[in-house]
Amino acid sequence: MTDFFTHCYRKIKASRLFRVHFLGLFTLFFAVAVYAAASSLHIKTAELVATNESYALHADFDLNLSAEVEDALSKGIPLTFLIEFQLLSPRKYWFDDEIISASSQVTLSYHALSRQYLVNRNNHQQTFVSLQEAKEELSHLRDWQVLDKTLLKKGEIYHAGLRIRLDQSKLPKPLQVEALGSANWDMISERYHWTPAFVL
Repeated sequence: MTDFFTHCYRKIKASRLFRVHFLGLFTLFFAVAVYAAASSLHIKTAELVATNESYALHADFDLNLSAEVEDALSKGIPLTFLIEFQLLSPRKYWFDDEIISASSQVTLSYHALSRQYLVNRNNHQQTFVSLQEAKEELSHLRDWQVLDKTLLKKGEIYHAGLRIRLDQSKLPKPLQVEALGSANWDMISERYHWTPAFVL
């Protein structure tokens, strides 16, 4: 009899352990699926490149759009992204001194009649057959003149920061309300920081 109860107890315990492991794995896979489905922005690299009288910003970032956002885009809702740059001179006993802050925007849209995706940057428009090609173009920022060399001083150390975000204020009013607190529409990168090596 003792052997019988011991055998049953082991079977029940094993069954419970299986359910716990199964639920744990299901939760993990569900979380991964939700994360993968959500929209996101991530800056990979950023640098300031010297030109004749100024410095130009080059940057690369990853842009992922959820199925909901892609659907809205295909229905004619444009996505406007703000690119925000800032250069600071750190102060030990006071607030950092802002040398310059600048912003630029780039818009991704879809033209239903031509079935083409459009990327509009600084009034320069490019067309693409696929969304992937349009995202690839949008994800590479080149030759944005952000800093005049006359603003810099020899011997100073500067800190640069860059952030990219979806400008929700440019969405249609009903969608602005829906976008509040939504992981699908809350596209904003973490601020990317670096210390430029200026040659003056």
